[in-house]
Amino acid sequence: MGLHDSVVGGAVAALLDAVVQKGAPGFGEEKGRLDSLLGGSTFGVGLEGLEPAERVVDPVEQLGVEVDAELTELLQRNPELVRRAGQELAGDEEGLFDAAKAVRRAVTWAKLFTKSRLDLTGVLTTTYPEVDLFCPMLVDLGTALGDRAKTTIREQVVLQEQISRLSMLGRLPWPTMARVHPFVGFDPRHEVRARRAGDIDTPLSIVKDAVRRFGFVGVKLYPPMGFRPLRNVAVGDVTVEEAEALNDVLDEFYTWCKAEDVPITAHCNNSQYASPAYQSAGLAGPGGWIDVLDKYAGLHVNLGHFGGARAVEDPNAWIWQIANAAARFEGLYADVGDHKIHEHTLSGPYLDRLHDMFGRPATEVMSKRLMYGTDWYMLAIYPEWQRFLSTYRDLYRDRLGSGPADDFMGGNALRFLGFGDPGNKNNRRLWDRYERYAPGRTPAWLARPA
Repeated sequence: MGLHDSVVGGAVAALLDAVVQKGAPGFGEEKGRLDSLLGGSTFGVGLEGLEPAERVVDPVEQLGVEVDAELTELLQRNPELVRRAGQELAGDEEGLFDAAKAVRRAVTWAKLFTKSRLDLTGVLTTTYPEVDLFCPMLVDLGTALGDRAKTTIREQVVLQEQISRLSMLGRLPWPTMARVHPFVGFDPRHEVRARRAGDIDTPLSIVKDAVRRFGFVGVKLYPPMGFRPLRNVAVGDVTVEEAEALNDVLDEFYTWCKAEDVPITAHCNNSQYASPAYQSAGLAGPGGWIDVLDKYAGLHVNLGHFGGARAVEDPNAWIWQIANAAARFEGLYADVGDHKIHEHTLSGPYLDRLHDMFGRPATEVMSKRLMYGTDWYMLAIYPEWQRFLSTYRDLYRDRLGSGPADDFMGGNALRFLGFGDPGNKNNRRLWDRYERYAPGRTPAWLARPA
């Protein structure tokens, strides 16, 4: 599988492939481990007092050990590949030391693709110990990419629920205060094909189950995989018939999300398209989502990446389209995932743009809608990726002030999720989940239902 606008070069891709092909654990292995940590019960009661069945290992230190071993093996097996990958990543102007650091980042990134979901959660929460709420987002990309995941969407939901419940109980097998409450991935093209095949357990039924029964707090969509948020027409390999079916599926989906207060996050950057035809059609743009909010009033929609971060932007760039629409739609939010904030030539102009935006009457509301996000673990390919949070937070606070920074780092996200609203159904579902599975451990940021 592959995305047509991938940023990695040939040697880097070969290096990543050499690591990733070793594979990640399957569903059975992961579930057995999680069952053990939960005391052998999937939805049982009486878990208080059980101790984790694993020896506590620092997840970040363990990752470093694995990366060292992988690098040693790669240098022995194919030193020329390692050298060329380092040059591609660091650039010709960088020195040998920088190339070596770049290769290590690439191997670290690739190793993350081979780790279990529990171990990934460990690296994430240990890298950012100051964060007390994580919302990892699953994606369903297989239909457009012609790829079949080793672990099905249903199985992913089961595993993520168990990780979430461990976090609720304070029984993740490493020191952390984090609560983990995920989003489930949904691809309407996958739903259309499942209905045509007569599947009983379709992607949309799994999404609804994930939210109602498994504690998921939102849904992630990825339009660059070949669909518009609204009013689909034929594009690329999407036929007229499929486009019409997509519109029916999406109408059912949005109607349900609105009725149940289910927040939606969507990829909104001009990148990662499964086909050049999808990029030409601008499927990832904000226009379709503005139409959705017009039709389904009250939805909460987060446009991931905020249109992307660039040093120079056109006055009608996606970032400005989103900001101008935010005043019209109370439920329109955005996040800053995967921004190259470590690049000073970008961070300065970008934060100046936000300062200008927040100071304009027409777009000032965006300061109450822009959320911190990472797109982790895609960050691991960047220099100093472990400092993404602290770098973004500090730069944001220095340029925009402590109040907007507090909103950016958490307050806006709680409003997007509905967790500050006692009447919000998403808030009630999670409150009830804590009452059932972790009584007495309800976090302070969750509002008592009305």
